[in-house]
Amino acid sequence: QEFDKDRALLMAGVSHDLRTPLTRIRLATEMMSATEDYLKDGIVADIDDMNAIIDQFMDYIRHHRQEDLELDDLNTVINEVVMAESNQPRTITSTLDEKLPLIPLRTVAIKRVISNLLGNALRYSDSDIEVKCGYNKKRKRVYCSVLDRGPGIPSKDVERLFQPFTQGDIARGGEGSGLGLAIIKRIVDMHHGDVELVNREGGGLAATIYLPLK
Repeated sequence: QEFDKDRALLMAGVSHDLRTPLTRIRLATEMMSATEDYLKDGIVADIDDMNAIIDQFMDYIRHHRQEDLELDDLNTVINEVVMAESNQPRTITSTLDEKLPLIPLRTVAIKRVISNLLGNALRYSDSDIEVKCGYNKKRKRVYCSVLDRGPGIPSKDVERLFQPFTQGDIARGGEGSGLGLAIIKRIVDMHHGDVELVNREGGGLAATIYLPLK
């Protein structure tokens, strides 16, 4: 049943998201001439869009279920993601808690979660971004927060943010498939954790994942 559900989701996604770029490719190729190289650039861009969409569909279906849980340091994971974004023309700071315990992670999957949240913050805000982690004593969970000063999210939209194919500013999940936050939630659920989106006082969004100690 789960396989059939995933297969139906994939087929719906392909139909939903690839139709527009495929149409653009067809129109562009019909209009091309030897002197119209700029149309070729458009085709390349559409191909890149399709590849990105397909990657997200496959990630949503797989959601890294093949990776084993291993004890790892969330600080190290955050550092690697922030370093990978160090070429951005924006300041991204990380505030780490060096006393964090090791926790069971599917490391590649959690890197994708933090990278997606950071990508959303870069896309939907213009100022500096902070990534921080710590231990929440009340929840007895380790957390990682990505903080931006963008427009935040209307409270009426929060409940449906993590639904597949929620697109645009509502999803804050990136252009294309509308699966960005759905992937994040599925990976965090797989870790028996939680995702929380809260509008910050003074503007912006705090996107936080909470992960259990064991």
